[in-house]
This record gives sequence, C-alpha cells and structure tokens, in this order.
Amino acid sequence: MKHIKRALIIFTVIILGLSCQSKENIITEKEAKLLCDKVEVMYNDADSEIANEILDSSYVIYSPIFPMGLRGIDVLMYNIESNLRSFPDFVLTIDSFFVGSDIIYSFWTQKGTNTGPLGKMPTTGNSINISGFALYGVKEGKIYVEHTFWNRLAFYRQLGFKEIHPNFVK
Repeated sequence: MKHIKRALIIFTVIILGLSCQSKENIITEKEAKLLCDKVEVMYNDADSEIANEILDSSYVIYSPIFPMGLRGIDVLMYNIESNLRSFPDFVLTIDSFFVGSDIIYSFWTQKGTNTGPLGKMPTTGNSINISGFALYGVKEGKIYVEHTFWNRLAFYRQLGFKEIHPNFVK
C-alpha cells in the first residue's frame, strides 16, 4: 500500500509538472508562416540580413550533402551563394508546412538550371526539380537547427550524371 501511495504521488507530481510547462517555445501558425517566407527569401536571394534576423547564432544545418552539419550563419550563407553561382535561377518554394510546438515541418521544392560549376563537377546546363522535407527547430523566434531530407541520387541524375556500379570479382 505504501508503494502505491508513493507511485500515485510521483505520478501526480509528473502530471502537474507536465501541465505547468512553459508555453514560451510554442510557435504559432502565423509565426511559422513568417519564418517560412523569410527562409525562402534567404535561400533565393542569399539575403544575409534576413539570415541574421531569423537564424540563431548557434544555427546548424544537416542535409544529405552535409550529414555532419554546417555550423554558423556565415558558413550557410557561403553555401547559399555558391549554390546561386551554380544555379543562378534557383528558386526554393515552401509548398506547405505545419507546426508542432517548437518545430516547423515543411515540404519544399527546389528548381533551377545548372549554368555554373558545382564544386569540382562541370556545368551541365540541365535543370533540376527536387522535392524535399525540412524540420526547423525554433527557440525564441529564431531557427537554431535545420534538418533537410531529399533524394541526392535524383538530384545528380537530373543534372545528367550517371552512377557507376562497382564491378565485384567473383
């Protein structure tokens, strides 16, 4: 009986604690829409002023090409500028999003024509149309982490690159 009372007291304290959690980090649909609109401008125009406005100083992005993460606003802006040199007509469109507490879940499309070198890869002149998904972690109104998910193989295929399969010796 003593254990049951103790368990009920602990359970009650946990429930009260959870129900009294701060609602500070919950973002509204309106706030999320504003952030998503600014993310589009940041990526499409390499707008560092907007980046500094909407990104936290601890910002990190993880993606299929940066699985270990890119850290910092300046590093992200360098990457965006490099992307725009490779795809001058690049357009990121956030097609839809929804909010869960302090996370924005977005579905996006990226389009553009490769008219500049892409790292060490040659210019192809081909267009891309890639869809993906992003999670934006938000605290105090700023994005502190971004996780993007998209098909890297489809991206390279649309550019015209071919995959080379290994030739295993039997």
